[in-house]
Formats: sequence, C-alpha cells, structure tokens
Amino acid sequence: MSDDSDDIDDIRTAWQHLRPELDTAVVDVVGRVLRSAALITRRADELLAGFVLTRGEFDILAVLRRADAPLSPGALRTISLATGPSTTKRLRSLESRELVRRSANPDDGRGALIALTPAGIALIDDAFPRLLALERTLVAGIPEARRPAVVQALREVLASLDHAAP
Repeated sequence: MSDDSDDIDDIRTAWQHLRPELDTAVVDVVGRVLRSAALITRRADELLAGFVLTRGEFDILAVLRRADAPLSPGALRTISLATGPSTTKRLRSLESRELVRRSANPDDGRGALIALTPAGIALIDDAFPRLLALERTLVAGIPEARRPAVVQALREVLASLDHAAP
C-alpha cells in the first residue's frame, strides 16, 4: 500500500482483477463508511464496557438525558433507530440496574414513560465526556482545516442514504 492508499483501495484493486467489468467505484464511499463505523464502534464498545453499558443502552441514556421530559418506549425506538424488541431488552436491563424508571403514561393508560434515575444521570454524565474524548482521539488525524469538508461530505452521504429508495 502507498502512503495515500488503504485497505479499501486494495479491495477495489482485487475486484478489478477478478471482475474488471464491474464498476466498484461505490466501494470508495460505502467501504470507507462501513470500515470507519466498525472501527469507531469497536473502540466505543471497549470504552462503554468499562461502564457496563452497550452502545444501545448508552444511546437510550443519552436520548433521555437530552430530553426535557420522560419519553415513551416508542419515542426512544424512533430516535435511536432500534427495533421494538431491542429497545425493550435495553430498557429492561437499564431498569433492572436502576438507571431508568418506568411510570404510567397519563395520556395513555396502557403506555409507559421512561425517565432517568439519579444513578442514570450520573452514569451518562460520566460516560459521555469520556466517549467524546475517545472520539476526539479517533479523528485527531484529520487536520482541523479539513474537518468542515469532511463533515459536509458525510452529511451528503447521510442525506443520500436517508433518501435512497428501500
């Protein structure tokens, strides 16, 4: 690999030799996004394990910390892009550890509202700054002057994904 090539370039080169008729240009974007996400996720998971949290549990605590009122499990699922069963599993785990509490929803007798407990607030207030510090180290190799362009490019990728046909 040259100084400005990476594993994704090697993957494309291998496919070009194997199947030269295929246009693999999309791998330049998708491959790098997927590899970046996997590397970030692995390092974040290692950090969050020290707090006895999964990323999904962290996300629920973070959503609740940002909210100005308790949220329904459905709202948590929508915001975190998690499935119903995974949200339920995460909430049960967080509730059993007394990090969140469930109360009846006064607007829906069958529904519940989820709120952070003081222990949940303390945990997310400890974990989030540490996660930010880790993420800062992970992107430290991107020169500060180039970061706005990187952010804009990633914004365009996300918009494309959000609007792509299913």
